[in-house]
Amino acid sequence: MSYRIRHCISCPHCRTRYLMGFSPYANGAYLLSSSVGLIEEYALYCACKQLPVPSRWTGDEVKTCEVSDSAYRRGYGSPEEVMLL
Repeated sequence: MSYRIRHCISCPHCRTRYLMGFSPYANGAYLLSSSVGLIEEYALYCACKQLPVPSRWTGDEVKTCEVSDSAYRRGYGSPEEVMLL
C-alpha cells in the first residue's frame, strides 16, 4: 500500500481526519477557510454532529499526515488511515 503526505484537520469529537483541499466531503462534512490579516483560520463542520457547530482551527494547528490510498480517494479517514507525522 502506498501513502501520500498531506495536511489534515481532525474532528475533536469523532477523531475523523479530513484532508485539506477536498471539501465538501462525501460524508456531508465540509471545511471553510478564511484569512484575517496574516492569520489563516478554518472551520470544520463534521458529519458526526447533528447541529452545524464547527470546530475552529488556525493555520499553525493544521497537521502533516501520511495518508493511505483509500483515505486519499475519500478525502478523509480514521486515525489508522490518516496518520500524524
